[in-house]
Amino acid sequence: MGRRGVPTLLGVLLAAAAGGGLSATRAETKSIEDAVLEVSAQMTLAGEAVDADRLFSFMLDTDKGSVIQNGVVMVTRQEALERVRSNLRGISRIQYRWKKQYVKVLSPEVAVLTAEGESTATTTAGDTFTTPFAQTVVFVLEAGSWKAIHAHQSSLRTQ
Repeated sequence: MGRRGVPTLLGVLLAAAAGGGLSATRAETKSIEDAVLEVSAQMTLAGEAVDADRLFSFMLDTDKGSVIQNGVVMVTRQEALERVRSNLRGISRIQYRWKKQYVKVLSPEVAVLTAEGESTATTTAGDTFTTPFAQTVVFVLEAGSWKAIHAHQSSLRTQ
């Protein structure tokens, strides 16, 4: 074995030795991803129930940019809640269909969900409209529960 073979062999051995630790990290990451997707699913159910208060029960209170919708920044959780309540007036039913959902774990306490989907809303007058959208939600682990600290949603233009 030449001079270049020793570092290569050491690298292979170190990678093999670290393999057990990597699987634990992957398991932890998968657990976080699953937990964040479950909270997102609960948020979806709250939205489909046209229940702004339940939806916002999954969000932390902050005054540093809680929600952005179609370019409008709502700085506080309360401001965002009031706007969502207002937007839901006159809506009798909403259904969400997710096309893509990805979770990126940034640390054991922070994860980002990016998603693409569409919502179909029915008004109290019986009109129905479908809107494609994209969203990003930043989740933090707070007192053992995953909570959204920031959400950004934009309607996609269809051509």
